[in-house]
Amino acid sequence: MRTGREENPPEADADVGDFETYATARWSWMLRFAYLLTHGDHHEAEDLVQTTLAKVYLRWDHIRTLGAPDRYVRRALINNNTTRQRRRRVVQLLTPHLTEPATLADHDSYDTRTELLAALATLPPRQRAVVVLRYWECLGEQETADILGCSAGTVKSQASRALKKLRGCAVLSDYAATAAQS
Repeated sequence: MRTGREENPPEADADVGDFETYATARWSWMLRFAYLLTHGDHHEAEDLVQTTLAKVYLRWDHIRTLGAPDRYVRRALINNNTTRQRRRRVVQLLTPHLTEPATLADHDSYDTRTELLAALATLPPRQRAVVVLRYWECLGEQETADILGCSAGTVKSQASRALKKLRGCAVLSDYAATAAQS
């Protein structure tokens, strides 16, 4: 089931011949994906996307022949985020809230987005990647496994552990109870 995001059209419709065209067409999708991977830090997400695009550009002639550049870019974003987290020595928290709340317009309110991002931030990088791919990007287990380079069983177990941890998050439990009563 696709969520109908115009910024993430099917790969068959993408013009993958020209890197600049591809990067421009996919910028908002990559930024939203990176935003979720970087604990809701808009500036870190932009840095992650730019770093990934710089690396993708160097291999673009090969990547465009693969027929699925979005899969390659998703995996590159995940790998670069993992590397970024390993290398990161100092955490800089400039503001507790996103300055551009329209980035995640699909959710009910700014507070709900903030709570959701805080809950996602409690997950280890691999579990967060599984949750974002499975439930935000609406990818299947096998497709998620292919992107992450693991088995479908690993995706299932990582998703199960992540969801268990998220269910234990008081903020999300309160939100779920409120949403169920509405």
